[in-house]
Amino acid sequence: MPSNDLTLAFSLRALDELARPSHALEDAARWTTHLGIVSSKPSFIERRRVREVGYEQEFLSGPRSIPEALASVRDHFETTRYVFVGTEETSEVVTRVFDWTYQSVSDAAAAAGWQLATTIAADEEWPYQE
Repeated sequence: MPSNDLTLAFSLRALDELARPSHALEDAARWTTHLGIVSSKPSFIERRRVREVGYEQEFLSGPRSIPEALASVRDHFETTRYVFVGTEETSEVVTRVFDWTYQSVSDAAAAAGWQLATTIAADEEWPYQE
């Protein structure tokens, strides 16, 4: 049985790929020790996103790179495992950060039973007319 002694960090882009990011964060909070969102975006963008999904995260990455944010989180939270849920664009981030493991958002969603967002074709955005 896997340990729940886990620090889990989501990239902002990974949250955008989930159909219900607040549901994923609430679910993950049940089986993680520490949970938060990291990005290289300015702090105000990160805080706005946290408000949008309606979740109080345990850590903010602040105005720094994702590797710097993950290293800082690692220094502040002592757990058995550290997992970064990201996208293809951020898959190489953990190679520069001690103790972190990368998990693609699609693999994390499949393992946890979260739904990925679907894209809507431009002509499907408008109400159907008969």
